[in-house]
Amino acid sequence: MYLYYSRKRPLEELPEEITAIWTCPGENCKGWMRDNFTFSIVPICPQCNAEMVRSEKMLATIENTSPNQLKV
Repeated sequence: MYLYYSRKRPLEELPEEITAIWTCPGENCKGWMRDNFTFSIVPICPQCNAEMVRSEKMLATIENTSPNQLKV
């Protein structure tokens, strides 16, 4: 079975919005995560273990429907 992907087909545009995120303050680290996908009030960067800071970014809209989405 072969898959065919046409480049002429227009890409679907995803709706975007200003989204609350957490960013890593480390100079050499580019880690970030969406606020609604964190499990703590102030998350720790998974790449360098630094305490992250709040920020905003224009991102595609994604809804987190996880029942585990409770911040402690």
